Amino acid sequence: MSDAKTLDRVLAHDLKTPLTGIGMVLGLLSEQRIGPLNDQQAKLVDQARLDCEKLRELIEQHTSQRKEGTSA
Repeated sequence: MSDAKTLDRVLAHDLKTPLTGIGMVLGLLSEQRIGPLNDQQAKLVDQARLDCEKLRELIEQHTSQRKEGTSA
């Protein structure tokens, strides 16, 4: 398997799958469904959610660009 295909597989599955779970937990924390957060905790959770979403978007952009490049 080529290095590019291996990277695509890692990005598409091995990173996206745990990021989905992390995002779900951060969402529950942010919505305070597990318990109340103080202001500092809420800010940290919100920043972590944003960072998680940025990573997800970067992975999507990469895999989309790779798919477009291979189908062209």
